[in-house]
Amino acid sequence: MSSWLQKQVNERPDHPVFYWQDEIWSFAEVGQEVKQWVDTFSMKIPNKEKRIGLFSRNSKEMYFSILALWELGKELVLLNTQLSIQELRYQLTDAKVNQVVVATESLSFFAKLDFLTVIEMVQPENSVLSTSETTATYQLDATASIMYTSGTTGNPKGVVQCFSNHLASALATQENMKITEADCWLCSVPLFHISGLSIIIRQLVLGCSLRLYSKFEAKTVTEDLADGRGTVISVVAVMLRELLEHYPKNGYSSTFKAMLLGGGPISPKALEKCESYGIPVIQSYGMTETCSQVVALSFEDAAKKIGSAGKPLTGIAIKIIDANEKQLEPNNVGEILLKGKNVVRHYLNGEQWQTVKWTPDGWFKTGDMGYLDEDGYLYLVSRLSELIISGGENIYPTEIEHVLQEFPGVKEVAVIGEPDEKWDAVPVAYIVGAPSITAEMINAFAKQYLAKYKLPKRVYLCHSLPKTASGKLAKHRLTTIEREAFLNK
Repeated sequence: MSSWLQKQVNERPDHPVFYWQDEIWSFAEVGQEVKQWVDTFSMKIPNKEKRIGLFSRNSKEMYFSILALWELGKELVLLNTQLSIQELRYQLTDAKVNQVVVATESLSFFAKLDFLTVIEMVQPENSVLSTSETTATYQLDATASIMYTSGTTGNPKGVVQCFSNHLASALATQENMKITEADCWLCSVPLFHISGLSIIIRQLVLGCSLRLYSKFEAKTVTEDLADGRGTVISVVAVMLRELLEHYPKNGYSSTFKAMLLGGGPISPKALEKCESYGIPVIQSYGMTETCSQVVALSFEDAAKKIGSAGKPLTGIAIKIIDANEKQLEPNNVGEILLKGKNVVRHYLNGEQWQTVKWTPDGWFKTGDMGYLDEDGYLYLVSRLSELIISGGENIYPTEIEHVLQEFPGVKEVAVIGEPDEKWDAVPVAYIVGAPSITAEMINAFAKQYLAKYKLPKRVYLCHSLPKTASGKLAKHRLTTIEREAFLNK
């Protein structure tokens, strides 16, 4: 098939589709700009180099680089800009990458990686208008992108995402959220993360517009939502809370449709606040291995199913199993398994994971704990790796976090398990909140709502909590000496 970009250029050339700061591009203009990038990359990247690394924060250059490299038929290894040199070296070596396209401000950082050819991500000269004809085709089974998981349990794994996975994801999102070419998706999440890249995919497949931000700033995004510069936005919990703090007196524009919420659980209190403001929030569940959301809550069900991640999107099957891989009845907590065209088929160089993460009949084991209610709605409980087994009792951190988030003045909570000689493990809480909050106050409050074995055995007051580049909590960093950097002194 022809490339998705060329299809949109041919069908709606004059439709404004890309916004960056004060600049606007139509599909035709995006197509012309991409041709210039294609010409530039063609001179610097040999045909034999199939796999190219990309290292940049959100920028128009990053956007055009992604599109141009796809037009050239390259597999993109998208690199998190928060990685250390050691982490970068591991991922680039694992992916057998020889050439990396790097944002100008990060060129010096790559000087230590002397086994690479580094290409500066710089805009081509506008003085030479491209006359080349693009004949790119996207093969559905071809690899579009490779992203590495966070590596909370061992080395990161390279997730191989095909164009067919991305296509299935975009079409399912369109059906659930009724996305049309009239929509403009605000993207302040990283393009190197599936939450950001999937918005580019939706633009190419569905023809909607994209407004890109270099980073998330609640004040700027709020102004754009109030002024009608976007109809949909992807957020994680911490972003949603900041947007609620900046919610304008007159609300958002009447053209605003919804916030797509992913990246982990949100407190019921925040969702109730959204409902009181009339902010439509579509809770969702997905991961790098599923090319974004695979379960989502519809507009109609948001109020009556608060706390649920929703139902499987079109083409997705879901089941819950116990430790013996037996399928569980409704309202029983177990591991979440998924199957569908969104779901990747393997990890890069990951033969040892094939039987661990995929069943013989093709179900993907997510490593997440949850349950389905009697109506088939999914409720997330915790990561399997975060499950705390204390004296034989299963403790789910999310349950404790939801309680502690209700305490006045608490902004953020992370509950993890700490080793304990008597109980094997005990829950402890890391809290960001008002200066007046004390550990004693938190304990007294928690005793009203939690069983004794679920009570945090220690409460650590923090000035901030560790986050990934996409704003998700990085709890594994609280299990090392690194946690000291986040504690109040």
